[in-house]
Amino acid sequence: MIGQTISHYQILDKLGEGGMGVVYKARDTKLDRDVALKFLPPHLAASDQDKARFVQEAKAAAALNHPNVCSIIDIQEYETQGGGGKQMFIVMEYVDGQTLRAKMPSINPGKAIDIGIQIAEGLSAAHEKGIVHRDIKPENIMVRKDGIAQIMDFGLAKLRGSGSKITRLTKEGSTVGTAGYMSPEQVQGQDADHRSDIFSLGVLLYELFTGELPFKGVHETALMYEIVNVDPAPLSAVRQDLDPELDRIVLECLQKDPDERYNSVKDIAKDLKRFKRESSRARVSRITAARPVMRGSGTGPASGAGGRSGAGEGSGDAGVPEAAAAPSRRREIIAWSVAAVLLAIAGYLMSRPSPMIPVAKILLRSSIVTPDSIYIHSFGAGLGPPVISPDGRAIAFSGVRPDGAKRIYVRMLNEMEVRALPGTGGGNEPFWSPDGKYVGYFDGGGRMRKIDPAGGSPTTIASVPNPRGGTWNSDGTIVFAPDYQSGLFRVSADGKGEPVQITTLDSSRNEGSHRWPFFLPDGKHFLYLARAAAETGEAEGDAVFVASLDGSTKKMVVQSSFNPSFADGYLLFARSSVLMAQRFNLESLTLEGDAVKLQDGVLTDLSYNMAVYTVSNTGTLLYQTGKAEAGARPMFVDRSGAVTRLIDDRGEQDHPRLSPDGTQLAVYFFDTRSRRSNIWVYDLRTGGRRRLTTRPAGDFYPVWSADGSRIFFVSGGVSNADIYEQPVARSGGEKFFAKFATQERVLDCSPDGKTLLIETTSPSAGKGDLWLVPATGDDRTPTPFQQTKFDEHDGRISRDGRWVAYVSDESGGDEIYVKRFSAPGSDAWKVSSSGGNVPLWGPGTDELIYVNSGNEVVAATLRFSGDAGEVVVVKPLFNLPPFTFNYDIAPDGKTFVLTRSLEMQKFPPLSLLVNWDEILNTK
Repeated sequence: MIGQTISHYQILDKLGEGGMGVVYKARDTKLDRDVALKFLPPHLAASDQDKARFVQEAKAAAALNHPNVCSIIDIQEYETQGGGGKQMFIVMEYVDGQTLRAKMPSINPGKAIDIGIQIAEGLSAAHEKGIVHRDIKPENIMVRKDGIAQIMDFGLAKLRGSGSKITRLTKEGSTVGTAGYMSPEQVQGQDADHRSDIFSLGVLLYELFTGELPFKGVHETALMYEIVNVDPAPLSAVRQDLDPELDRIVLECLQKDPDERYNSVKDIAKDLKRFKRESSRARVSRITAARPVMRGSGTGPASGAGGRSGAGEGSGDAGVPEAAAAPSRRREIIAWSVAAVLLAIAGYLMSRPSPMIPVAKILLRSSIVTPDSIYIHSFGAGLGPPVISPDGRAIAFSGVRPDGAKRIYVRMLNEMEVRALPGTGGGNEPFWSPDGKYVGYFDGGGRMRKIDPAGGSPTTIASVPNPRGGTWNSDGTIVFAPDYQSGLFRVSADGKGEPVQITTLDSSRNEGSHRWPFFLPDGKHFLYLARAAAETGEAEGDAVFVASLDGSTKKMVVQSSFNPSFADGYLLFARSSVLMAQRFNLESLTLEGDAVKLQDGVLTDLSYNMAVYTVSNTGTLLYQTGKAEAGARPMFVDRSGAVTRLIDDRGEQDHPRLSPDGTQLAVYFFDTRSRRSNIWVYDLRTGGRRRLTTRPAGDFYPVWSADGSRIFFVSGGVSNADIYEQPVARSGGEKFFAKFATQERVLDCSPDGKTLLIETTSPSAGKGDLWLVPATGDDRTPTPFQQTKFDEHDGRISRDGRWVAYVSDESGGDEIYVKRFSAPGSDAWKVSSSGGNVPLWGPGTDELIYVNSGNEVVAATLRFSGDAGEVVVVKPLFNLPPFTFNYDIAPDGKTFVLTRSLEMQKFPPLSLLVNWDEILNTK
């Protein structure tokens, strides 16, 4: 449009573009002045709804006459060229300046406060007119060359007393606003009044003063959860030089409950002005106090303090932080350094020589706050608690970023950095070698691995399908739980030899699992938790046992439902959420004296029977407090990752599979009371659900038959898995289908209903293979589909039955491959190039969806020719939210369903105790 003249406005330049309009700079030829014209985009011109919303913007802004609000001059329509109809545009004041987003990096401290005051005053004027902006963000604030800030873009404004037609516009759709700046009520699709603008203003002020957003999710889903559920860190935790009064002002704006926020923006403006005045007085007082007193001789004190005080205040009002130039690492340095400082003090006090006076040990308490970029929940999804090294110098933990990527991290207590260990993607349940030189862990591909945190790549030790903890002795033996309902095994830490079972579930005690082993100092005996098959199990129920590698010892030590540890002569264990310590005799392997309470409110997970604590051999105890419920609501998202539906049914649900017609959802559901998993089916039309299977051994991995009448599933644990089939029309009546290996599962059913794709895993070889098995009739003879020396798993058959997509590590890491379904002997071709897992076919054979190494769901467009094909383009869709278990896609390809281990939230900081056993001396 540049160069055209519309009405009496000559278009000069394009200024910007948004969802509701394109803005041009123009010359008003009648009044000889520059103006800005905002046009409704042509592709929306036919929509009466958007035209009405466009008019609403003009009316809202035109009703305002305030220096901090951009003025509206006129609203017109014009006939587009080529007979395309009429197009609307608004004539606005032309602001010669920059958006606040562009200006932010160069704003000095004094200007940051001034801009905050101006925005608050302009917004207050709008609210007094009954106008709620609903899209306050830096892009909608213009800063003129003379320093005046003006609020722009009332395209989402809501007018008090609007007619019903306009009111409906504000209620259609799930959210109104911009992700990251929306209020909790906007995120949840609720009515938003002026207090919603107050929340958005709080987000903007937080960013203006600290240079960081209070909510940092990297995609819309993560942002929504943080806005609704996560309290932002205080500004002073991000910027050390911030006055606590700014904390109070901004955090009051960011209260989740609208009733707990400021009642009016005018009060925010008043508080910011008061802060500016008091800061200026404090600055003058500091300068006056620092000025040297003049003597008759002309000499003064030689202190450098006064000079430094004066030099640091030349760029604006004191007491206000640099607005947008804070180093992103400062918050992490402040938070993480507390523990290191206290440990250094403790070390000094405990080690300094004193020939006359003995130095008593001192109990020191501190907190460790993880960076906002890492969730260290240590809860659910088998993450395992953070573990401190035997010498107390480092912490290893499984961390999850907001984009959902999970890996092993290490933090040395005498350093400020948190380091992600390379190659540990999907890593969980870390444990240390006794010399602290290696970290063992379990990855997302069913393997136990180890890595040198000082450098190097992970190496595989053994195949472990469903781990529940590991422990490592000085002889290089690792004891581990390979499955959620098995005994314990041992294996050499060098990966040589096959795992050997060393404990057996005791049926007389109704034991369902042995887990969370912990070596005692002699390296021959170990502690472990024996979990009963149900909370109402027989005999003692859940209990901590001690056993030996040679099988000569096995005895119960204490009743507990959580992971045991040993340090400094004491057994540590948990009851409910209370962490206890009791002296333990290593000779007789018996408890002595009474148990002593160490800490209330320790975070516990009954599903995994895990208490979040860890102890070193040097008197350091680390634990986490808080409460949480494992499991989360199944979540439906569109192809952009935006949430479209939540099933209001919290619980531990996994392996979601949508029926062929998309009306039902099958999952396996873990019941914390009975401690077993069964297959459940949701009716997505009514919202109802029902239990489909009831086998006590536990049922997993549902797969629909092609006609939706049956579900195939696996029942049993790591050493006794069988495949069953169950009619969907009724519960019970399951029928044994087949058994091929100790570890197996059904992956998919062909579209014609005649063939199942099966995955079998060899524990000794540590790899999987793919097989084809008849789905009907009595013949269960398997045919190898992909059986190589590499690990093949997670296959899916295309909707036309011509191709199979699967995961293989033949190129050195997990990638997606495709080969002909009807020609198992044909060559496969690689689709992904940056990691790939969980392949799904889109609505047509030309689209394959998978998760790359960055936890991003991507869609690859394919082109086939004969037995081969090629990738045309790969398009990113969205990042899986943190703690996503698994996902599936609807038949039409428009919707995804996700199951997650828990709702995203932040727990309190980790608590650190140095010389924790001093607590026992005070009891």
